[in-house]
Amino acid sequence: MPPAAPAETEEETEARRQQHEQQRREYEAEQERRAEEFRQQQEREEEEYQAEQARRDEQRKARVATFERIVENAPETLNAAQLRVLLRAIVNLDPYTFADDLAEDIADENGRRSAEEVLLATIDATGDDKLTRFAIRLALFGHVGIPRENELDFLTEADAVFAPLRKPKKSRNAPVALSKPKTQTKKPKPARKPIAA
Repeated sequence: MPPAAPAETEEETEARRQQHEQQRREYEAEQERRAEEFRQQQEREEEEYQAEQARRDEQRKARVATFERIVENAPETLNAAQLRVLLRAIVNLDPYTFADDLAEDIADENGRRSAEEVLLATIDATGDDKLTRFAIRLALFGHVGIPRENELDFLTEADAVFAPLRKPKKSRNAPVALSKPKTQTKKPKPARKPIAA
């Protein structure tokens, strides 16, 4: 409350006190309103954050499933398009961490071997028929994460070139198309006219 004037009457003092009380109530109400707006904004932002995290988790799971499907359905030999995508993916790997990430995924937790030792041992232990799968795993493992906004998505590229190789699964209840017997009547071939030279 502001200080009283030297010649202030009781009525003026009471009016000044009431005005001060009114201003204090208005200030408190404004503070409460702002606090409530801030709390609601925080709740909205938290909900948006949680929704975004859930969406990203789903996207990560889908990318891991895509990666595993590509590796599982890998052909024994690669065609030119597949090899090109894998080489592009290898060129764009982080040279400082790509071996570490895959070795960590492969190695047992108690091992004291370096990433290179783990990968070399895995290559030596991998059968000839599974070397292509290992190469695909090596090339694409660093690209399983969600790419940033302006980065190339090599996992999607790989999925596109490996997708045609997937064989459709036949269900038991699917109708089977029967081929029609071919009954063509032979048309007589017209006689060829000799060409004069």
